[in-house]
Amino acid sequence: MPDDLVITRSVRVPRHEIETSFTTSGGPGGQHANRNATRVELRLDLTTSSAFSPAQRARVIERLGDELRVTADEERSQARNRALAEEKLVARL
Repeated sequence: MPDDLVITRSVRVPRHEIETSFTTSGGPGGQHANRNATRVELRLDLTTSSAFSPAQRARVIERLGDELRVTADEERSQARNRALAEEKLVARL
């Protein structure tokens, strides 16, 4: 599907399985970052994700645990931080 997060050619995580939250950040951007919810946290429940075969799921859970959580607050922009968080999630998987 076009709205999936592509991990490999054979592994795609449906975006609706990724829980997203936004909070204020103390990173770059001064008052903008302190007053706006620019920090992004993505959480993926690996035990219930439909992206993996049973064998893949077992390997991923053994390596990463039941839940994968990544954050990004390096940028002033919520959209850019979301993209960075997605890149981190893909890299971890």
